[in-house]
Parts: sequence; structure tokens; C-alpha cells
Amino acid sequence: MRRRTIRRCGGGLLVALLLALAGSAVAYFSANGAGSASAAVTILTTPTISAATPASGGTVALTWSVVTPPGEQAVTYYVTRDGGTPAGTCPTQAAPATVTTCTDAGLAVGEHSYEVTAVWRTWTVTSAAKTAKVTIGPVARFTVAASATSITAGGSTNLTITAKDESNNTVTTYSGAHSLVFSGAEAAPSGTNPTVSNSSGTAVAFGAATAISFSAGVAVISSTKNGVARLYRAGTAGIVATEGSITTPSPPAITVGPAAASKFALSAAGATPAAGEADQLTITAQDTYGNIATAYTGAHNLVFSGAVASPSGTVPTVTDSTGTDVAFGSPTAVNFSAGAAKGTGSGGAMELYKSGATSVKATEGTILTPTAVTVTVAPGPAAKLVLTSSTATPVAGTGFNLTTTAQDTYGNTATGYAGAKNITFSGASASPGGTLPTVVNSAGTVINFGTATALTFTAGVAAAASSKNGYAKLAKAEAASVSASDGAISTATPLALTVSTGTASKLAWSALSASAGTVGSPCLFTCTVSALGNAGAVKGQVAITDSMGNVVSNLAKTITVTATGGTLVGSPLTTPASGPAISTAQFTYTAPSSGSFSNTITAASTGYTSATATATR
Repeated sequence: MRRRTIRRCGGGLLVALLLALAGSAVAYFSANGAGSASAAVTILTTPTISAATPASGGTVALTWSVVTPPGEQAVTYYVTRDGGTPAGTCPTQAAPATVTTCTDAGLAVGEHSYEVTAVWRTWTVTSAAKTAKVTIGPVARFTVAASATSITAGGSTNLTITAKDESNNTVTTYSGAHSLVFSGAEAAPSGTNPTVSNSSGTAVAFGAATAISFSAGVAVISSTKNGVARLYRAGTAGIVATEGSITTPSPPAITVGPAAASKFALSAAGATPAAGEADQLTITAQDTYGNIATAYTGAHNLVFSGAVASPSGTVPTVTDSTGTDVAFGSPTAVNFSAGAAKGTGSGGAMELYKSGATSVKATEGTILTPTAVTVTVAPGPAAKLVLTSSTATPVAGTGFNLTTTAQDTYGNTATGYAGAKNITFSGASASPGGTLPTVVNSAGTVINFGTATALTFTAGVAAAASSKNGYAKLAKAEAASVSASDGAISTATPLALTVSTGTASKLAWSALSASAGTVGSPCLFTCTVSALGNAGAVKGQVAITDSMGNVVSNLAKTITVTATGGTLVGSPLTTPASGPAISTAQFTYTAPSSGSFSNTITAASTGYTSATATATR
């Protein structure tokens, strides 16, 4: 160190000292005025780069010498690479630091030149350049290799993943745990996602971050961990590994073949076939994951289920490969090609006869249909009428509901048969008193059997409501077979009804005869005997009936028979306690022996309406 003393001479002496030494920094100071001062001047030594060591991955580790500051303030440094700004941990001119080591990163392959500049206050001094040759650059891509490039769905292949630089060198410094995302394979038709095992052995779905461990730039399988890929969708998959901007430009092609058939998938050409109409099924054999099992070929015996017989008893069928209709539930020969059966020669044309939603399945041994195909069978056009009754044993003279339904050939309700229809009913008799069976039309008018009756049909059904639109009354106690017709279609099977007698309410003549003259017809509750003649005789029995004149049974009663003229014998009469309530004995009325007459014969019993007969001459 050198020390100089500077004095002021005269008034306003400017003294300056300039010391310039080779390899040293320059310092100066100034003074103005009287007095004396002293200054110590030293050099700022030049830093020396002692090491510039390249490493795999495009890095260079730098070390340089320490520069001792001339004062208390510390010396800082910055690095330049190839005349520009470095990366990594190296200090830059914009942000110098007191460090004497750093690592530059992200370097391309090639030779790079470094300089270190020491900074102390306003002084700077720069080192000599030092070069480093990078032979392996930063990771630019992944290569993925598969142990097997052809697997079966659900099978696996081992992936080897290598970190490469732009020149395809393995970046050996790429080590430890990395979070990779795999892509390039799709979920199976069943939804099962492809997976890759992470470094812990856990299967992680494609698209999710997967922890993979690298050693010297390479990730390899270890005991089913760290890269076992399992694929489920048949086809070709190109597996790509990605971490940030690093990806796989040339993924390996993995061919995934379907597994063995384990289920059937069914589809129908039409979703709403008409009853009895052929609807072509497509039957596809699939593996567990929903891939078409292309190895399932040739003739197979399938059993179809899920559809039932129509109301008329017609069973559903599927055509076999020869075109023969085979009933559901029986083995049906179906031809498959590359896992599918469809169209002429394969079979599968389905005919269903019961209207409504039907779910169809197919089975061959352990191969089932997990999801049935559902079709909605539409009824055919109206082909017949069917009658049903609110009672099978109506009472004579008492109303009941008669429902008329239009059906197709197979017994399905023909829902298209709607609106006003003229229906003629038959098959029931008039009562002994002459009362005809009736049906009330849709307007509430009582119509006799044998006459067209307007009924309103809704979706194929005319149902009685509020004593209209099919409210019926039958008059004669009998076994009736009621039929209906609209002129084009009619009941195939009549409705059998057993009509019972009503409540006993009237007396009626039974087997009334005259020795001469004419007995009027009808002759039930009232009767006429004309031109009987003098001393002519009228004989008969008396019955107890309901309001329609049907004889009741099991009713023991006493009946008194009287006449307004002539003579009458045989009264009173009695009805038996069992069987038809008809008197077992007869009465006999004898007319006057001469002259004209008009006499009334009356049968009476307490609680019943009397019967009368008028004999005249």
C-alpha cells in the first residue's frame, strides 16, 4: 500500500492523484480548500473461473475465486454465458450476488463460454473466459417402449420410459420421482379406464398424475410397479407419457385384442313393432369390457327369453339360421360372423304377439345378456269383439255393466278402435212376460237386443259408466250366451251368463187351457179366454214369479182362486216348499150353462200381485 500527503498551496489548490497499475482498478478523489488529506489506494483483483463442469441434462457447474474488497462493502458477482444472460442459479448483471458457485441450466448441446464479473461499488473487473462443452442437453422428450405390443383386453404390458434430449441422448441426471400423465388409450365400451401402476404399485387411470421413479434417466418396471400399463378397449393405442412440456412425440402402437365372449348385447331394428310383425335382432357377442368378441363365430344355440305369449296364447318366436320360427325358451341356431349375428342367413328375426313393453334377452350357457333390449309391441287392427260383465250371474230385470273390447288377432286390445261404434247385441231371450233384454247406449237410451246400439270406445274399450254405454238388463232366467257385432267384426266366443230369477213379486197363470174357444197370448199375469161357450171349462195352475215372469223356487204359499160368475172348484191351491213355485193342483172354472157372460178369474195371495183371466162368450 502507498500513502500520499497532499497540502493546499495558495488559495484554491486542486490536487489530484491518479494511480494506474496494470491489472488494477482506478480510484480517484478531489479536494478544494486549505488543509491536508491522505488516501489509501488498492487494486480490485480479477476473479478466476476455476471450474466450468458440464453435466447430463444441459447444465454447467461454475466455481470462481473470491475477490477481496478494498473496503467494508462486500464484493458481488454476475455471470455471462456466450455474452448473454445465464439461467439456473447463476447471478445475472441485473441481480449480482455474493456467491462464488452456481449452476447454469437449460443448455443446448455444444460449447459455451462463461465470464464472471466482480462488482465493488462502482468498480468492476471481469475474468478471463472459460468454456464448457455440453454433450447431453436438457430433457426434451420421453421415449416409451412396451414389453408387449399385442395384448388381450384386460391384459398388461410393461412400459420403459426414457428421458431424452433433443439429440436423443439419455439424460442421466433425470432421476427420482416424477409426476407423469399418461394418454393415448381410451376407456373400454363398458367404461373401464386404462391404467398405469405408479411407483407404489397403485393402478392410476390414464389422464391422472402418476408417480414414476427414474434412475439415470430411465423408469423401468419393478415387481409390477412403476409402469405396468393395463388396457381394456380393443383396437390400437399409442401410449404417451407427459410431464409439463415434456411429452412423447413417437408413442409405441399397442394392439389390444378382445377377450373371450362373456355376454350378449341385443338391439332391434324397430323399437315399436306391431304384434306379429317380424323385427330383426342384431346379436353381438362381447367380452367383459364391452368389446366385440370377434373370435365368436359360426353356429351357436341361443335361448331367447323375456317375451310371453299373447292373450290368445300365441307364443313369441325367433327365426333360426334356416329361417324356421323357434319358440322363446327353446335352443335357436344362430350364425355369428366376427362376433355379430345380423340379417339373412344368421337368424334372429323376432315375432312378438303380446302388446306392450317387452324386454328380450339371449343366453348360451354362461354367456348372458346383462341388459335386455326393450321393444314396445303395438297391437294390430281390431279383428274381434270380446264381452265381459261386472257379474257372471246377473239377476233378471236388474242392471249390470257390460264391457265391450275390440281385440286384434292375438287378443291384444286394439287401441286404435275408438269413437262411436254401432254394436248389435244378441244371445239373450225375452222374459216369459215378453220383456226383451236391453243395453243402454252412450246417450242413455235403452235399446233392445237385436238393434244397433251406439257405444263410445276409448282406446279399444267401451266401458259402462253412470248407467250408460253398456249398462244391460236381461229378462229371462236362463243360461245366456251374449254376442256382439259391429257388422264387420264380432265376438268369437259369446259371453256366458247365468241369469237368475228376481225377487218373488207376482202371481202368474201356468198351463192355462180351455175346453173351447181361444186362450190369448201371452197368457201370464193377465189372460183372455174368448168364445168359451156355455158350460165351457177353464183349467190351470198358478205360479209365483219375479217381475219378469220367471218362476221362483222353494216357496210354499197358499193361493186363492175366485171367479165373478160361473163355478170354480179346486181353490185354494198351494205351491211346494222345494222346486219351482207352481201349484201342484189345478183349479177348474165352469162357465154359465146359458147366455152370454164375461167373468173374471182371479188368483191372489198375500204380498203378491194377483193374476187375472177373463172368460167371455
